[in-house]
Amino acid sequence: MQLSVLSYYLNLYILPIIVVFGVVGNLLSVYIFTRPALHRSCSIYFLAGSINGLIILLFGTFIQWLTQIFPVLYATSISLEYCRFRTFMLYVLYNLAPYFTACITIDRFCSSSVHPKLRRLSSRARIAYIVIPIIIFITALAYIHIVIRFNIRNFRCQAEAGFYQNFFPFFTTGYYFIAIFIVLIFGLGTSYNIRIQTQRIQPMISTVTNSTTREKRRARGDSQLLLMLFIHVVCYAFLALPYHLSLIAAAIQPTLPMDKIFLFVYQISYITLNLSQAINFYVFTLTANLYRKELQNLINRLKLLFLAP
Repeated sequence: MQLSVLSYYLNLYILPIIVVFGVVGNLLSVYIFTRPALHRSCSIYFLAGSINGLIILLFGTFIQWLTQIFPVLYATSISLEYCRFRTFMLYVLYNLAPYFTACITIDRFCSSSVHPKLRRLSSRARIAYIVIPIIIFITALAYIHIVIRFNIRNFRCQAEAGFYQNFFPFFTTGYYFIAIFIVLIFGLGTSYNIRIQTQRIQPMISTVTNSTTREKRRARGDSQLLLMLFIHVVCYAFLALPYHLSLIAAAIQPTLPMDKIFLFVYQISYITLNLSQAINFYVFTLTANLYRKELQNLINRLKLLFLAP
């Protein structure tokens, strides 16, 4: 079987599975991250990421799959306005994902800090409601050039030929790596903070012993959120990085998009990029007891609702 045909069938059968499981998972995540037991600024960023992933799967992945089956629906090949609008929205949405993760990492860094002022920042959920619109605005502003410099060429919505066509892959990959850099820096900072706290284990034990049940519960919740963050970062980096690397490779070597092997690898990286927006619920369910508990509470409510006499 030719690679182009194999790529077609992989997209045809795998993308709808990703959409179905991703939409269900993100909807459940939206519910769980709005529960009182998880009411923290960190959870608000997770919530924003779940909503963002839901929009990506419906507006991006699902429509892409439909146009593959019904090419007549591929409006970006005939409408310049739709071409620019959809491309702009998708690049904003996809690039919000790593920045929401960066916000979570910064929040956990503050939460684990030995400095009271930084810890207070992570305890104020309203800060997240201010930061999220700012991140959305900055990302939209960063990609506003798409609505001017994208055109329809060869019945495809593409970057304007010339300098911009070579510049755009470097720009979008650079914007992605800024978020990854922030995640790494503050992730290492969080690790350092935890190591410092471990060295003060005896005072901490004394504090926990005399603390209230509510404080103990919150401390356990914070540690589980930190574990969820770590797994989320590893999965996202592993699944999204190949797509951005393929963009850079195509920009450096313009003949690559004509190579069948490269196109096959690019399609696989597109699938894994979308998979990164669909698996968080399932990863969180496997790693965090607090998350599973809230999910079990939802299942119990649904049983009472539908099985009640």
